[in-house]
Amino acid sequence: MDLDRKSGVPYYIQLKEQIRRHITQGVWAAGMKLPTERELAASLAVSRNTVSQAYKELESEGVLSSAQGRGTFVADTLIIMQQEGRKEKVLRIIDVAMEEAVGLGFTIDDFVSFVHVRGMEKKDLLSRIKVAFVECNPEQLDEARWNLGPGVSLLPFLLSELQESLSAQKHLAGMDMVVTGVPHLSEVKTLLEKLDLPILGVSLQPKLETIVRIAKLTMGRDLALVCESSNFAEKVKSSLNQAGLHPIFKLLIRPNETQLREVLPDCGAVILAPKLRLWVEKVLPENMECIEFRFEPDVGSLNLLRGALLEIKGGKP
Repeated sequence: MDLDRKSGVPYYIQLKEQIRRHITQGVWAAGMKLPTERELAASLAVSRNTVSQAYKELESEGVLSSAQGRGTFVADTLIIMQQEGRKEKVLRIIDVAMEEAVGLGFTIDDFVSFVHVRGMEKKDLLSRIKVAFVECNPEQLDEARWNLGPGVSLLPFLLSELQESLSAQKHLAGMDMVVTGVPHLSEVKTLLEKLDLPILGVSLQPKLETIVRIAKLTMGRDLALVCESSNFAEKVKSSLNQAGLHPIFKLLIRPNETQLREVLPDCGAVILAPKLRLWVEKVLPENMECIEFRFEPDVGSLNLLRGALLEIKGGKP
């Protein structure tokens, strides 16, 4: 492996892609043990945190698996998924189910009819699902528009409201599921322990294109960070630090127009919560780059959530 030191793309992102390439090309087979974080960091001349970040994200996506005291390995299911593809894998499942149905005395037409009816039932059930999304900052709540299937309602709840109000907690009783970021999972479970609700933690990460755009900025000048809450600002800074980026920010929390006009001309670019873009652009200096900082669940979290929703409704009459 070799990292491009001049591309501006964070090392952990380059490392993730190279690990993927090693696996898809058969260099690293399923079940193979990867170098330790310390060994790989030394061979690439990067920090151990860089390798740790790449390993953790690939593990959350199902590409790698780790065992305490044993190390990190290529996941057993990865090669099968790559060889067959997701569609081919589903078709194999359908073939097996069809053979089972014919073996029980049904015709293929019967099987097709069963699948259609069952699919419509599941679609109808999913159209009535209500999922509460709990976060500590309004910026991420405003941007929570995940593809959970047609008709699934994702309703935002601010964590501080649950902490301060019993009525807010009781309002969640009508939900089918509660979803929150992994860092808040333990607290949310404690707050809602009296409600008989499944609570799922998801890994929220910045969009890759956001990190790449910031990495390509010339860091000779401060960046303006415009948002509504200090919680969001801290998450932005933490995400960039994990990506190996350490820009100096001029923090503007709920600034007025005068403050923006005073601060922005001295900055090299503006990083902001997406909902604030139209307002900030009114006073944005000419040719200044404006980057929306968006968070989204990783692929593994989304797949886990979709599966959990099907199980919940599948178990109800």
